[in-house]
Amino acid sequence: MIISDDNVFLDIVIDDEKFSCLKFSEVEELLHEYKYKNNEMLPKEMISIPNCYAYFNKDDENNRFTCKIYKTLLGSDRWIMLMYDENEGYALYQNPENKKYQLAWYHTKLEKPLSPSEEKKIMKCYCPIGK
Repeated sequence: MIISDDNVFLDIVIDDEKFSCLKFSEVEELLHEYKYKNNEMLPKEMISIPNCYAYFNKDDENNRFTCKIYKTLLGSDRWIMLMYDENEGYALYQNPENKKYQLAWYHTKLEKPLSPSEEKKIMKCYCPIGK
């Protein structure tokens, strides 16, 4: 599932300071320094951003997502991850075709992409565009 930021906004809390109603590009800007703070990351390694959480702005239940950095398997690309639990969450990345930031649903135990209907069957975390 790919989510654009047309009508989806995030609230980020870092060290008890809240940044509200952020577009995906603003989340990237806010957390960019953390992406390269640890230059010794290994491929497929995920590290937590200390004292940093995210919520979808219109989520009345404020489902909390832990903010992490993930280094991709190939190249030097790093993504901001919003993890609901140790296995599931969203990856914030820049679409190479249109250069816009998007969220993609992510699950650590998947070895191949699933169809949107298959994703919905196993998705447990909050989805800002409905299930």
